[in-house]
Amino acid sequence: MKMKKTFAAMLAGVMCVGMLAGCGSQNGTEGSATTGIAESKGYEGTMTFVISHKDEYLGALDQGVKSAANAQGIELKSVDCADDMDKQIEYVRAAEADGENVVMVVLADDTRADEIIEAAGDMKVVFVNRIPQDTSLLDADHVYVGSNEDTSGKMQGEMLAEALKAEGKSEINYILIKGTEGLIHTQKRSEGVLTALKNAGITTNAVTDPVDCGYDRSKAMEQVSVMIADGIDMSNVDVILANNDAMALGALEALKQNNVDTSSIDIVGIDGTNAGLKAIVDGDMVATVYQNAAGQASAGVQAAINLATGAELTNNMKYKQAQDNDSIVWVPFEEITADNVASYY
Repeated sequence: MKMKKTFAAMLAGVMCVGMLAGCGSQNGTEGSATTGIAESKGYEGTMTFVISHKDEYLGALDQGVKSAANAQGIELKSVDCADDMDKQIEYVRAAEADGENVVMVVLADDTRADEIIEAAGDMKVVFVNRIPQDTSLLDADHVYVGSNEDTSGKMQGEMLAEALKAEGKSEINYILIKGTEGLIHTQKRSEGVLTALKNAGITTNAVTDPVDCGYDRSKAMEQVSVMIADGIDMSNVDVILANNDAMALGALEALKQNNVDTSSIDIVGIDGTNAGLKAIVDGDMVATVYQNAAGQASAGVQAAINLATGAELTNNMKYKQAQDNDSIVWVPFEEITADNVASYY
């Protein structure tokens, strides 16, 4: 497996190599490396990237898109809609009115991708990171570049199960800290980790109902503090399952501030952010699932260029289309534990 050192190093790599569509390894059927990088057809004009919001991960993705566009000589306009879907639609309409040929979008609401397509008019659309719930909307002019959420929770659960078995545990009490309710990747991450634990022979008992913390670190910190104030005995909690690193770290911070001994609580996240990697190095987190921001960014920019210039979707990419949908390009997730975190951090 080809490993990464840091987000900063990866983003710098995007600028240096230009045409490389990310640094992630390709395993199985999700995406396999192509041989050789051909010269790209030139793209002229501006390009707009409409991002849902900027947390640590999406902030890294935004910087990666800017770096990849700069390496291609593209003038990029990056706008943040602050999770306001109506505002996001207006940004897309503005790009179309400005005569742009293609727009990149991280959906604020993955159930409303049809409205983005309608607002785009004749523009091509590259959805990045958050796949439309209705994948039938994807076609030759409207594509998706990102990671397969069918595998993220599964990987998280498998890594955790291995750690639990090493600790001699076959039954656990857990707290699930979820991202925004209604988003498809929230559902898949939450269901995937519990299914993987069950398939590994781990019996799971929920200490409380899943808590929606919107992928936000401060909200997770607040909600875990409320749990403690409400009398939940954290000494009986074996595992905290978090849909992303930010919420995992918010939970961790709340536990420490409330003088809870975290040494016997296994905490897992998803994204492989710098903060998440440091937590694994420090022994505060057991595992995370690496989501390649630089890979998604540069592959997304390249897909936009290819759509706008009439090239094949995966021209000049390391990644290939999904086997069951050639309008999807997968950038694979990767497992990170204490055993291999040094290669990423």
